[in-house]
Amino acid sequence: MFKKIIVCLDRTPKDKLLIENACKLSKTAGTEEIIFLNIIKDFNLPDEMSKEFPHLFDRAVEERKAALNKLVKEYFKCSIKTRLIVCQGSLTKEILKKANETKADLIIQGRTIKSNSVLSSRTARRSPCSLLLIPENHRLKTDKIFIPVDFSDYSDLSLKTTLELTKDKKSEIFLQNVINIPSSYRYSGKSYQEFGEIIKSHLQKDLDILIKKVAPKTQQLTPVFTLDKGESVMDMIWDEARRRRVDLIVMGAKGRTAASAIFIGSKAEKMIRINYAIPLLIIRKKGGVAGILETLKEKID
Repeated sequence: MFKKIIVCLDRTPKDKLLIENACKLSKTAGTEEIIFLNIIKDFNLPDEMSKEFPHLFDRAVEERKAALNKLVKEYFKCSIKTRLIVCQGSLTKEILKKANETKADLIIQGRTIKSNSVLSSRTARRSPCSLLLIPENHRLKTDKIFIPVDFSDYSDLSLKTTLELTKDKKSEIFLQNVINIPSSYRYSGKSYQEFGEIIKSHLQKDLDILIKKVAPKTQQLTPVFTLDKGESVMDMIWDEARRRRVDLIVMGAKGRTAASAIFIGSKAEKMIRINYAIPLLIIRKKGGVAGILETLKEKID
């Protein structure tokens, strides 16, 4: 599943928990190697200073590596192979570059409550693999997991990945579908609520077929149907996830069409913006982005 994982470290207090969370996840994710990545932001020195201090950057890298190796040794208590990469450049560019070079299956990033979502959104938008965002001071758990389901290939992949990740646990997995009522419902002679119940009965059958197809073992799958009352779909999903006090939200990078695989999807991107408290795992089919992005040559600041 996630054989190779990149963990982004930034030399802040949240690094300790990120390292511990990566160790914990690796035990159920079939992980073979974890790459700890730290990026030194670009700094341009005048030519004269570069000549006067030619080894300035090399020494900075050596010092950074020594500090991070010590941190990993102290907090990573798994026997899985690890390595540390320290490089210089733009944060997003280097994360994506290293993900492609190492053929990573998952990128793990930490998030602070006060920070904005720009870096997370950029990484998610262009990542060649899945992405796990973990809020600061948060220990990763998989007892209660929340998956928005729209019966697309991407939501199917999210569910299958979740079931594989929790195959040895008795996790409760909530499958939420937001019921959208067409404006033409009024011609049916039914009320808004009544028409919603009719749609729900059909969706329940579809969900039963999906559950039978994925064949859960130890996990409990709980359907959740939410009637769309004109609010933002992501706001409704976020509110329901918080109400149920889930440990993890899992979403596909894009719904409905495979042709749009280079985009994360507006719904998942909004979840990144509004979700500041619950770990978010965005599942993307590995390798579906890199070649197309190279063709587009999209500039990443």
